[in-house]
Amino acid sequence: MKAITLRTTILIFLLVLTAGAFAKDPIWFNSGVNNRDITFSPDGNVLLTTIVAPKNQFSIIAVSYKKAHVTNEEHTWTPLQVAPFSGEHQDIEAAFHPNGHWVYFASKRPKPDRDGSDWDLWRVSYSEGNWGEPENLGDAVNSTADEFYPSLTSEGTLYFTATRTDTLGLEDLYLSRLEDNKYSVVENLGAPVNSVAYEFNAFIAPDESYLIFGGQRRPEETGGGDLYIARKVNGEFEEPQLLGADINSTRLDYCPYVFGDRFYFTTEFPDDAELGTVERINSWYQSPGNGLGDIYSVPLDYIFRPQ
Repeated sequence: MKAITLRTTILIFLLVLTAGAFAKDPIWFNSGVNNRDITFSPDGNVLLTTIVAPKNQFSIIAVSYKKAHVTNEEHTWTPLQVAPFSGEHQDIEAAFHPNGHWVYFASKRPKPDRDGSDWDLWRVSYSEGNWGEPENLGDAVNSTADEFYPSLTSEGTLYFTATRTDTLGLEDLYLSRLEDNKYSVVENLGAPVNSVAYEFNAFIAPDESYLIFGGQRRPEETGGGDLYIARKVNGEFEEPQLLGADINSTRLDYCPYVFGDRFYFTTEFPDDAELGTVERINSWYQSPGNGLGDIYSVPLDYIFRPQ
C-alpha cells in the first residue's frame, strides 16, 4: 500500500510539474493591438514584429533592441518603434536570415519593374544597428500573385507562402534554393504538406529537419486555423501532424517561429471576460486577450512530444 501511495504521489508530482512547464508565456509587448509575428536576430539582440491596424487598414514592422545588463524581461528591451525600413508602405512578417545579415519580409510597396498591389518578398541588410535599403527579390521568386511569410535555412533556401495558379488548394507553401547567390526556380512543396485546403505561414528549421506551418480547412482542424509540424526523413517531408490542444485553439493559431529553446506562435483566441458594461468593453478592447492577435511561447521540446 505504501508503494502504491508513493508511486501515485510521484505521478501526480510529475503531472503538475509538466503542466506548469508547458504553460503558454505571453510576449512582453502584447498590448491589445494585433501583434502578428516575431523574429529575433541570431545573437538575440534585435526583435522584429508586425503590428496590424484594425480591419487590416495598415501594417508596420516594429523593432526593439535588447538592453545590456538587465535581467527583468519586461525591461530588457527598448520600447517598440517603427523599423527604419518600414512605416511608409504596408509591411508584414519579417524573418532574420540565420546568418544575421539580412531580414526578409513581405510588402506592398511599389515594385521596381511592374505595377501591382500584390504582396512581394523583399529583403534588407542589417549590421550592428545599421539598416540598408530594401531590395525586391525579383521575378525569380515574386509573381503577380501574393508571396508572403519568408523563412530561411542556414544555406539560404527560402520557404514562403503564395497564392499562385499552380497551388493544390487555396494557398500553398513553396521554396526557392539559393544557387550562385541567386534564387532558383520556385518549387511547390506538394503533398503531403500542401493539400486542397490552405497551407500558410511556415517556419523551416535552419537545417531543414522540420517544418511548422499553419493550415485551414484541413480534415484535422480544431478551429479557425491550426498549426502542424512535418518532419523531414530521407529528404522528404512526412505526413504533417497536428500540434496539441495547448497550442491549437478553436480560433486562428498561426505565425510559427522558433528561437533558441522556445517555440513562438500567434493566437486569436480571446480570454474569458465579463463585458456587461461600456467600461469593461473599452478596457478589454485595449488589452491583450481580446482576440485580435497575441504572441505566446512554449518550450520547444513541447512540440516534439507525442500529441
